[in-house]
Amino acid sequence: MRALVTGGAGFIGSHLVDRLVADGHSVCVIDDLSTGSSHNVPKETRLHRLDICDWPPLRDSVASFKPDVVFHAAAQTDVGRSIREPDYDARVNVLGGLNVLRAAHAAGARRAAVRA
Repeated sequence: MRALVTGGAGFIGSHLVDRLVADGHSVCVIDDLSTGSSHNVPKETRLHRLDICDWPPLRDSVASFKPDVVFHAAAQTDVGRSIREPDYDARVNVLGGLNVLRAAHAAGARRAAVRA
């Protein structure tokens, strides 16, 4: 299985990536590394450093990998920032999430799972 994980360099996403790799799946991580670390991504995994809100690079990255499944774990999770900057919070969590789903659909992914 070809699995793409957004936010795969963060705490939750990196554990999912580790499990997918351990189970023998081909994995691609998309993460802007704003809170995650490239050190959390196994070397046998592709890492595309990009913002899920930046549609053209996201679309192209997902299309080039051709995932069977997309796990969406990228998010703006800082409560303080969401209060100070609600527009930014909505941009990342709503519009970014929509971009991930659009890119998954356009690339022909069979399934998409969103972390709530």
